[in-house]
Amino acid sequence: MGGPYTSYEAGATGIKIFEPQYIPGLFQTEAYAAAVAQATLIRNPDDIARAVEARMRRQQLLTQQEDRPFVWAVIHEAALLMLRSHPELFHPQVDRLIELAEAPNDVTIQVLTMSAGLHAGMGGPFVILDYEDAAAITFLETNTDGLYLEKPTEVTRYRQSFDRLVAKALDPDEVPAYLRALAA
Repeated sequence: MGGPYTSYEAGATGIKIFEPQYIPGLFQTEAYAAAVAQATLIRNPDDIARAVEARMRRQQLLTQQEDRPFVWAVIHEAALLMLRSHPELFHPQVDRLIELAEAPNDVTIQVLTMSAGLHAGMGGPFVILDYEDAAAITFLETNTDGLYLEKPTEVTRYRQSFDRLVAKALDPDEVPAYLRALAA
């Protein structure tokens, strides 16, 4: 994700993420970000390095002292299970998620397990960006760009989906233990 999304994200007071296939970019380790870039057909090493650098720069949102957004992410278990087949990426990435989940910060992480069955996020990943003095935006990432939904009815529909995903996902307090068990 780059371009206008980065500036939208940087100005948000709240970020709600549903991700069924990847670890959200704000939580990725450098090695995982590079592997994702390559898996999604970025082959030029310079392009991979730029993508990883941009992703790492975006993560500064989580540590800035002022105007840090509240981030709430629901990650589908499938993203973790796919990653498990790459132990060199899996363990550092899971450690990063545990660190974020346990830190006294503005990050909430939930995992939607396979046992949740059919769910409100079956249409794919999305991000809801909330602002203090502006209308919310829902962002849908595509393989080459993204779609920004700004109509209140559209944003409301995604808020309802996110709320349902939250209700079906593991309680945030259970996530560190779940991740440790998955990594064992």
